[in-house]
Amino acid sequence: MMRGILTIISFISTVFFPWPLTILLTLGASIFEPLVALSIGLFADTLYYVPLSGGLPVFTFYGALLTAVAFLVRSRLKTGIIGE
Repeated sequence: MMRGILTIISFISTVFFPWPLTILLTLGASIFEPLVALSIGLFADTLYYVPLSGGLPVFTFYGALLTAVAFLVRSRLKTGIIGE
């Protein structure tokens, strides 16, 4: 239940709250669901797309990077927990 609520709050914070809070909430949600970071990056790029900005999806790049880090951390945690 907490995972879903944290994911929904992260999406809501993309629209209503400043970006540092959104990043913190996304970090918290990506511990449970690693693909949340990528989806929030895509969502933020979709919301704040400006045609004359050069077309670089910066939020998507950051989301993909955070997703890769979350998968790496989760794999290390599972290996450490299972190995004990």
